Amino acid sequence: MADPIKDYPSLLAAVQEYLARPDLQEFVPIFVQQAEGRFNARLKVVDMHRLIAADLAAGKIDVPTDFIDWVSVEWTPPPKTPQRPLMLRYVEADSPEIRAKHRPNGPPQIYTVLAGKVRVVPGSAGTVELVYFARIPALTAAHPVNWLITKAPDVYLYAVLLEAMLFQKDDTRAAQWIGLLNDRLGGIFGQGDTQKTASRPAKAVVEAAEATAKAVA
Repeated sequence: MADPIKDYPSLLAAVQEYLARPDLQEFVPIFVQQAEGRFNARLKVVDMHRLIAADLAAGKIDVPTDFIDWVSVEWTPPPKTPQRPLMLRYVEADSPEIRAKHRPNGPPQIYTVLAGKVRVVPGSAGTVELVYFARIPALTAAHPVNWLITKAPDVYLYAVLLEAMLFQKDDTRAAQWIGLLNDRLGGIFGQGDTQKTASRPAKAVVEAAEATAKAVA
């Protein structure tokens, strides 16, 4: 029996034990990458929030390399000015607001992303605080732990086994693992980014589903 899942090596070992397929061992790291891609496409939860603050002296800020989506952008004026901080609204780079519909000499009102840069409009001195959803740090031999495997190792297991079933074109077992994955994600994170706790399936039900998913060949 594999050791409890606590990091990348123990995840690989558990997946290999569940699969019982020596010929698939070399593909397991790829299944892990695919599972993380699934997480990043689906999850928007507070554990993924990151905050950066930047000076507007250059007028543009690099989009973070681990960026998925924005939560908020807040502008703070320079010290000793009467203007209060403002929450900025996102608009598309080719929108009328960017081209003309803003007060050119007023405080920032909107922001956009163009060529990998965050641009505040109208340009102004001060600082911006950017809160965004960041990609889940990838598990590797060099970086064997991230917040998700610490918080929910079974989520990783289910997602990696799902990718393995999809690779084998085993629709029956893929459906079983995606059911377990969805139940567990709902139990931990709730729906979407609300952070509400969904009703969790009984432990016996989960164990029975796991046994079925392993046994069906």
